[in-house]
Amino acid sequence: MKKYLLILLSVFALHVYGQNPSQRTIELNPFVGATYGLSSEAGSRKIGPSFGFEGRWNLKTCPIDIGLQAYLGQAITSYKKLDVKCRTISLTAFGDYNWNFGRNISPFIGLGIGLNQYDIVDSGWYDYKYDDNDVQGCGVVPRVGIELYRHIRITLEGHLGKKIYNTVGLTVGYTFGIGKKI
Repeated sequence: MKKYLLILLSVFALHVYGQNPSQRTIELNPFVGATYGLSSEAGSRKIGPSFGFEGRWNLKTCPIDIGLQAYLGQAITSYKKLDVKCRTISLTAFGDYNWNFGRNISPFIGLGIGLNQYDIVDSGWYDYKYDDNDVQGCGVVPRVGIELYRHIRITLEGHLGKKIYNTVGLTVGYTFGIGKKI
């Protein structure tokens, strides 16, 4: 068993170091998108807005990048014909693994851990059940996506923290590269 594990790790290491990236060292990515609330306590859910900005540093020796994301998103739920907007503002540190790094079509998968600020806007019924105005907490953000032509980045990500604020969202961003090419 150890022999197979060693062979698998060796193949992975060769794959990582064998790619020929042509990317900038630092990338900046503003994005906009839509979110969908995951709360099971809502009568119905609606699509809400999201937007943010992300900065990433591409590591020179492997197809991994690390970054920091500022995000604002809303989970819009409806209960007794009242819309409740559960807003999340987060600052998240990310790590992504990129396949076909530096090529025209580059899929990626990543995970982030962040600090979140939660707030309920137009609370209505939720005021009686939750006293969550101006609450802080930690969150986890798994994501998967694709970068097209080194600039257009389409991402599906889930912002998971406090129960009524959890969302899954689809964002589209434009990536600007700065710094020297690696």
